[in-house]
Amino acid sequence: MVATQEDLLSLSSSVSRIIKRGFGKGPETCYTVLKENRLYVYIRNFMTSAEEILINNNEYNLVMKFRSSVITALSKELVQEATQLLGITFESLYQDWNFHSNTGILMLMNDSYVSSVKIEDSFERKLLQLVRTVGSQLHKTPSELKVIKYTLNSCVIEAKRVMLPIETLLSDKGESDLLITHGREIKNGYYLHRELFEEMFNRSIEDIFMMWDFNSNKSYLIFSFNKIYT
Repeated sequence: MVATQEDLLSLSSSVSRIIKRGFGKGPETCYTVLKENRLYVYIRNFMTSAEEILINNNEYNLVMKFRSSVITALSKELVQEATQLLGITFESLYQDWNFHSNTGILMLMNDSYVSSVKIEDSFERKLLQLVRTVGSQLHKTPSELKVIKYTLNSCVIEAKRVMLPIETLLSDKGESDLLITHGREIKNGYYLHRELFEEMFNRSIEDIFMMWDFNSNKSYLIFSFNKIYT
């Protein structure tokens, strides 16, 4: 799956326009990257005045629920736009936001495509073992871990069967506040161990994102390295 830089620039503009129409304000920076069967949309400096007020009052869950709900409502249009411009069928959209750095990421996926990542076996084993070691202090140990993207700009790790029965129950009951709080604590735990991952990657980590798919019992851990826009 390939796309020209012109295609990606056009898509970035379209995504910004759709987001602005939904929120009344668009992101300062919107940058798209196509890798294998996944489209990554990096977003910077995007926060409405109402969201800023809520963040200043530590209403993180409320802001996350609001933003996630609006993006979910826009997801069909975002997926259709990406599919039309790139000629690739996308079925799923994931999102995560870091309000302390005013950054976010959307990940659109073609679920039927099986991707392959060029990564040294020994390095992947060490990296995944570190993820297991750190993650075991934060959440259920997943039954399967796999690197699905590794470039100079970022690393994406997919984890399957990551939910405890109580988390599944909370998801089924629609207890989003508890799940959002729990997810934020897990991500913060990875932030606290950032130096271990920077040593492993031999790169400075700019952002860490986590996306959860409760219906499919899996998650995505994304390390975004400095200078991701070059």
